[in-house]
Amino acid sequence: MSGEKSRFVVSADWVEKQLGAPEFRIVDASWYLPAQNRNGALDYAAGHIPGAVFFDQDVIADTTTGLPHSLPSPDFFAAEIGKLGISATDTIVVYDGPGFFSAPRVWWMLRVMGARNVYLLDGGLDAWKAEGRPLETDLPEPAPAVFTPRFDRRRVTSFGEMTQIVDAGDQQIADARPEGRFTGEVPEPREGMRSGHMPGARSVPAVSLSEDGHLKDLAELRSIFTKAGIDLTKPVVTSCGSGVTAAVITLALESLGHTDNSLYDGSWSEWGGKKETPVATGPAETLAQTTSGPLTAKVTRLEMTAPPKASLPVPVNIQTAIMRAVDIPLPFYRYLQRQVGARWHWFERLRMTDDDLKAVIHDPKVSISVLYVNGAPAGFYEFAKQDDESVELSYFGLMEHALGLGLGKWFLLQALYAAWQDNPTKLTVTTNSLDHPRALQLYQRYGFSPVETYDAIIDSMTDAELLTAIRRDTPGL
Repeated sequence: MSGEKSRFVVSADWVEKQLGAPEFRIVDASWYLPAQNRNGALDYAAGHIPGAVFFDQDVIADTTTGLPHSLPSPDFFAAEIGKLGISATDTIVVYDGPGFFSAPRVWWMLRVMGARNVYLLDGGLDAWKAEGRPLETDLPEPAPAVFTPRFDRRRVTSFGEMTQIVDAGDQQIADARPEGRFTGEVPEPREGMRSGHMPGARSVPAVSLSEDGHLKDLAELRSIFTKAGIDLTKPVVTSCGSGVTAAVITLALESLGHTDNSLYDGSWSEWGGKKETPVATGPAETLAQTTSGPLTAKVTRLEMTAPPKASLPVPVNIQTAIMRAVDIPLPFYRYLQRQVGARWHWFERLRMTDDDLKAVIHDPKVSISVLYVNGAPAGFYEFAKQDDESVELSYFGLMEHALGLGLGKWFLLQALYAAWQDNPTKLTVTTNSLDHPRALQLYQRYGFSPVETYDAIIDSMTDAELLTAIRRDTPGL
């Protein structure tokens, strides 16, 4: 119902009444980005909630990864949190300065490591101070406690797992970074970091989930996820810049009763810091639209300047053949275009007259090759030689009956090998947001790099137009 709040958020009134109670612990988890011009440790020393201990996210971390504040091992975490006088059975309240920035990360860490009675202070320290509630500057010396970890491995996503998720495209990814960093329009704050997002990710900025230091009510949270394209009945992986604000999304999901979620600990610091990972820019990708009429698409042009180094074996248990189609018959070519590209809005060639289409595809500079699987056509690729140095991959794709057979990556590599046989200096390809959801990442995985993005209007084909095109190539139908 409207106005219903998260069960993980507690009020300042309740916290103040609990101060000093047995087995009640309060944790200052303040951590800030350089641009925020605040220092969590200094703020803590200047005044903190009575009895609060300071959790340093840069110290209670795995410092061997080369990434900021990575999740430490369960044993290391248990030892360090035990030094702060906290056990897994305590009632624990975590806070930061503004309310819901860095505190949810420690809330998540504690829960992942086995603590269950973990809560967050509504409004954070800033609201606590504004309301004139008690503060102290003395540094507490808590008696050491034994924290027995029960690490929940399934709630943490590794880089290898994230790579598989992005490749498969079968899980939802929620990115907590601000919209501009997600689209690539605003540079990353870390020097040398690429801009953009993981292909298939959805933008759920952490700042949109709270207001004035208070987590939004459940109805508002649910609406935010729905508008972002997140299905709350399916698994979600959360990510952000360095693994901190991703936990704000996790908090919101858990507040709504969503438990099938995990946090990508390396987040964009890891993904964006690698050269080989695929990166998308612009708004979140959408599935191919099925309505007729003009559609808007985000177009990405990519280039590769060296042959692919990867190799893959021929898929087993199926018979494959790739055959060059010299002077391909027009009806067969249109059949390939419909079977491979109709669901991705490949309509330009289907609208051409016979003379115009023949002039394009029978040009000596154009090469079309057809994939056969178990004797039947299953896909095709088409190249166009632009000049002596440049070749364009004009079309590439599989028919629907060939999907799920493990052919996509192998077939693309065969196409790339063929294109580089003539030793061009550059191979180009263009894809857009109405294409297969994983097309962009697949091209990047095998050597292409984005060089240009722009918006385009795609004039979709009506059912009547498509039927007319089919009848043209099927006399007597």
